[in-house]
Amino acid sequence: MNRPSVTLRPATAADAHTLAALAIQVWLDTYATDGVNDVLGRYVLSTFTPAAFAAWSESPHVALRVAQVGDQLVGYALLQFGAAQPLVPGCDTELRTLMVQPPFQRSGDGSMLLREARSAAHARTGSDGLWLAVYAKNPRAVAFYEKQGLVAMGLTQFMLGGKPHDNHVMATPPR
Repeated sequence: MNRPSVTLRPATAADAHTLAALAIQVWLDTYATDGVNDVLGRYVLSTFTPAAFAAWSESPHVALRVAQVGDQLVGYALLQFGAAQPLVPGCDTELRTLMVQPPFQRSGDGSMLLREARSAAHARTGSDGLWLAVYAKNPRAVAFYEKQGLVAMGLTQFMLGGKPHDNHVMATPPR
């Protein structure tokens, strides 16, 4: 069976509802492995909103790229420019989010989105270096980023529901 062709493109405000639904689906699938509680529900419904995606698609401080199969979105990458990270001096481009729907994971789509993000970073800043924070208890994601050449630079914490969650800060040097 042939794999459907994936295309990458900049997101538009018209993608906002689709991106919000995709983000909630992938985030809950990844992090709500014991079920959904009030803290998780409130987080995803306040973070992954159509309004947020519409604003990101139009912001000059953000690059938002989508992976599409036919007229269906299957993943996205969100870059934030001007986001300094003390553990990665000299690099202020953050890969805030890279999400791919489970049926399209391990198919190369995440790698394509990461390459597209690095190209967008280069077009904006002249450097394709970037940094990100990835949940330390997500070994698949950590392994993915290591395979893509990113290196752990240290730890930071993501606060959710008043509880800290360790995240690896990873970075890739500019090419």
